Amino acid sequence: MALWTRLFGGADKPASEESVSTKQNKRPIWARVGPGNAVSTPRRYDRLADEGYRQNVVAYRAINLVARAVASIPLVLRRGEDIVAEHPLLSLLAKPNPRLKGENFLYNFVGYYLIAGNAYALKVGPENGAPKELWLMRPDTMQVIEGSDGLPAGFEQQVAGRKQRFDADSILHLKSFNPLSDWYGLAPLEAAAMAVDAHNDGSRWNLALIQNGGAPSGVLYQEGADAPLTDAQFDKLKNQIETQYTGALHAGRPLLLEGGLKWQEMGMSPRDMDWASAKNMTAREIATAFGVPAQMMGVPDAQTYANYSEARQSLWEDTVIPLARDIAQELTGWLVPDFEGLQTSARDAPLSLALDLDDVPALAAKRAQRFERISGASFLSDEEKRTALGFGKK
Repeated sequence: MALWTRLFGGADKPASEESVSTKQNKRPIWARVGPGNAVSTPRRYDRLADEGYRQNVVAYRAINLVARAVASIPLVLRRGEDIVAEHPLLSLLAKPNPRLKGENFLYNFVGYYLIAGNAYALKVGPENGAPKELWLMRPDTMQVIEGSDGLPAGFEQQVAGRKQRFDADSILHLKSFNPLSDWYGLAPLEAAAMAVDAHNDGSRWNLALIQNGGAPSGVLYQEGADAPLTDAQFDKLKNQIETQYTGALHAGRPLLLEGGLKWQEMGMSPRDMDWASAKNMTAREIATAFGVPAQMMGVPDAQTYANYSEARQSLWEDTVIPLARDIAQELTGWLVPDFEGLQTSARDAPLSLALDLDDVPALAAKRAQRFERISGASFLSDEEKRTALGFGKK
């Protein structure tokens, strides 16, 4: 109960009457560094990208699986309930810039988000008009310039010693929830950092063990010697072991004995360590951080779902579609206001970007079940069935 008392007990002094009354109709206090200061990203993006993406096959596969799935969902433009077939906004999203097409743009955008917990996009165009291009900004080059009202006052990019600032409206900053930062998201790789390190070090240890003949660890001892090791001999031997025979990269290296020393095996073999089970456990933890069923990652004995199709459906419903909807909503709030001037009438319904999930293969079985259930409902009229299935009236 001590922890509960510290968290929820009455150890703190009650707020004064003045503080209670003055906190009404006021915004919360945000973590401040100083007016107009850029807040540095509180992590090493390069290490996350290197250790977690470039060197870890599980994280690499999970990130690409989610990013490719999100990017494969077509975006449709709606005006109210009606679908807009042709529009400059759709053309922009289809080819955001000369270097990337729409699907690759979203794939890279989601990749940055999953690695860093933050993703940045820049819109380029005339001051009082719709943007002509969209560009991605690498997260480790971007900093948030805090505003006095708790909202970003702008963004600063630094590349190769050069800096430039951007208005807050010109940058789309997609970030995950971070309980320790008001300005930056929490990367899934940070949550999975221990599992990633364990998986990577385990792979290095296994490789080093194989390359050094698979010899297990042991202990050196002296038996029946005329005199014990001198301090200099002991220090030399200790330094030799620490520098040449310890660590994942030195696992299993043969040790040259002298001075009456003997070797006694003490370590455990990979079989004794339940090596495969430990590797699979860390792989499942990494996949869990990204919301990917371990069954889809090829992890043995990860039978969380009855079959692969159920795991695939869970990936889409629990991870891919929610993230894709968040991105569609963020793009709507960021881009649509720039295109509202193209409306033919002030009475036109507002534009919005939505997901077209009709052709997603992973959801085909569920769509078929829903179609059969609604079409077989005798208490619904044909018009009501068409509306429930999203076909609209005849």
